[in-house]
Amino acid sequence: MTPIQSIAFVINLSKPNAQSTAEALADIAQAQGKKTQFITQYPLEIDCLKNIDLCCVIGGDGTLLGVLDASIHCQTKVLGINIGKLGFLATYTPNQLIEDFSSILEGDYSVEERSILFCQSNTGETAFALNDLVIKESENRGLIRLKVKSEQRLISEYHCDGLIFATPTGSTAYNLSAGGPIISPNVEAIAMTPICPHTLGNRSVIFDSKTPIEVLFDDLPAEPLVSIDGKKYFKKKSLSSISIQLAKEKFPLIHNQANTHFSIVRDKLNWGDPTVR
Repeated sequence: MTPIQSIAFVINLSKPNAQSTAEALADIAQAQGKKTQFITQYPLEIDCLKNIDLCCVIGGDGTLLGVLDASIHCQTKVLGINIGKLGFLATYTPNQLIEDFSSILEGDYSVEERSILFCQSNTGETAFALNDLVIKESENRGLIRLKVKSEQRLISEYHCDGLIFATPTGSTAYNLSAGGPIISPNVEAIAMTPICPHTLGNRSVIFDSKTPIEVLFDDLPAEPLVSIDGKKYFKKKSLSSISIQLAKEKFPLIHNQANTHFSIVRDKLNWGDPTVR
């Protein structure tokens, strides 16, 4: 792969040793003549990664989600160092990356082009999601009734606590907790999983990459709560529908080649035989 010439270190200062890890990595990069900068405020401004080859996120998966829009806009590669908990996206430990960083900067890395959701409300607001879009009842009064269509054709009506629309990357997050499937990250698909559906027949549906999805809720007694990657979006009073599809853009993630996706699933979720790793 192309050697890295410029690096932005996005540091979650609330994490122990995040600053010292960034400084140790910056020393390695500067010794090779690379340009470096530190960023401690996130989510990032949309143009923040312009002319940056690599964004090193030091914190965890939550910190990494804060660089999504800037990375997509500037097509800057992202590498995550996990000082958090699970680490499905931030797959390097500080010691692993310090050991491997020189060779990565010289081009010894591979990029996973992760699928993302492009979400648009009927009011014209748009957002990208790396993990998921979730629709719930905003007043916490219980069940919500949602109608799902594709190309004006009804898929189903759901009476449930909410709906989750997840990417393969996000399939191991809320989607999995709600009983949805684990999807390999190289698959281009969207998983739709109802949360506690009132009808036993309502189960997860997998849509292919070309299927546009529309969720309608114009007859609800109150506005729905819409969250994208865990943050509230689309809060206008005239909100009545959201369209969801896989984006043309991809999220360029440098993954730790020593950790496959399913080895991480086995390790983090204690999945399968614990003696096999």
